[in-house]
Amino acid sequence: MKIDIENVEAILLEKKIDPVKVKDIIKDLEQAAEDEKEDRKASAEPKSKWEYVTILYDPNNELKDKEFGSWIVQQKEGQDAGLVLSKLSDAAKNQNEAAKRKKSVISTLTDLFEGLKSKWTKEKGVRIKTKDLTRVIVSSGKLV
Repeated sequence: MKIDIENVEAILLEKKIDPVKVKDIIKDLEQAAEDEKEDRKASAEPKSKWEYVTILYDPNNELKDKEFGSWIVQQKEGQDAGLVLSKLSDAAKNQNEAAKRKKSVISTLTDLFEGLKSKWTKEKGVRIKTKDLTRVIVSSGKLV
């Protein structure tokens, strides 16, 4: 339970405790609260960041010992996954044409994932889930 320091001060003054003593007590309480706050900050661990990882199924080990990067994208269920790149390309083209300032023109795949606004992908039925390149792990499908 937390009690406001002003309430403590008011109660102490109502009990007819010397105002000088009340000020000293309030000063000590404020210092204790400040120390406690600093202790909590010092003991708090920084939040760990999470990243997406794509697991690629390779039962014949054709991709073994190769490293890949990917971006994660969602599309509406039942749509042809082969059209995702063309939908993203169309959305980027529409954004480039509509841009008032040609400062951030999307010309590469990296630019597309970092700078394409959801306004343009929504109408294509695609959602970009990661803006940063994501590591891909290749698996033969067997548990280690």
